Amino acid sequence: MKTCPQPLDDASLDHDLQQSAMLKLADHFHSLATGASQVPLQSLASHLRSQIDDPRVLDYHDRLIAGAGPLFSHFLASVPYILEELSRVGVALTRLAQASDRPAGRTFSLFEVDAFDGSNGRALAGHSQGLIHSFTSSPNRANRIAFERHADPTLSRFYPQSFFKVSPALLQSPEYRQFGQGFDFIYEMAAFQFYTRDRDRQIAHIQQFLKPGGLAFFLEKLNHPDPQEYLRRERIKDEVFKTRYFSEAEILWKRQQMLEQMQNGQVTLAELVAALSARFKHVHLLWSSSNFCEFVASDDQEQIERFLALLGPVVQPAGFCFEGPRLGAMSPPPGSAGGTADV
Repeated sequence: MKTCPQPLDDASLDHDLQQSAMLKLADHFHSLATGASQVPLQSLASHLRSQIDDPRVLDYHDRLIAGAGPLFSHFLASVPYILEELSRVGVALTRLAQASDRPAGRTFSLFEVDAFDGSNGRALAGHSQGLIHSFTSSPNRANRIAFERHADPTLSRFYPQSFFKVSPALLQSPEYRQFGQGFDFIYEMAAFQFYTRDRDRQIAHIQQFLKPGGLAFFLEKLNHPDPQEYLRRERIKDEVFKTRYFSEAEILWKRQQMLEQMQNGQVTLAELVAALSARFKHVHLLWSSSNFCEFVASDDQEQIERFLALLGPVVQPAGFCFEGPRLGAMSPPPGSAGGTADV
């Protein structure tokens, strides 16, 4: 059985949070979340829509865009083809829940880790017709405005604090009691990098809320051992994708003002795989785009295989997938403290 690091007391936790990029950049995130700056210049509808053959993925795509608040819209316009990827994963999770051998009336649950205004969780709840309920944390209070504008409160809940403030006691409170038994699915939405590089503590904190056999997803922007390769991937993201949605001046401003703070919390692919392998028996790389990668991890290999069997094809130009040869089951780096990840 894996152990969790000892929780920090409230004063220590508050001090650490105040030192994090997540809160140091709070004013900027507030500006994005209220639509005061960095608003995409055109519709976020996928220019690869004609390549999506599955009508359910198209439905998810449309729900995601229709319910997106300003900060999540900015995110979709900043991470190449994450819109298409979230849509294919959301449909696969819905199909996985529908295909499960479950008692009548049983629902499933998703914990979105610091996931903006809960756009993806709300899309999943709606697409699954209430079969999956969502719980979203976010320390950016402005995200609650967009959440409450679009959310069905019987299906989705919002907690206006850092994921580190989520506790078993909180999930037993009247407002969140429906999640008191934990979550079937957890999705970290590129959140860890805004705190520290301590992936073991971060992963351990959210893992305690995952039900046995559950699936945990990790979307991360990763450092690269070769700084020049990191910058090359950044240039392709900025010059080939982001220019669809932002001016050159906006892209340059963000690079100068934000990315240093963000990069301080990023880890390499090998470091993340080692941290995940120390906590989960099975780790699988699902998707790669520029410097972003998406993983699924679980102690239940059969559940991962069921999910993968329901996962449709990636919709993305090949030139953005830099980790293509590594897609699939991952092993921890030699000599790491990792556990028994897949080979």
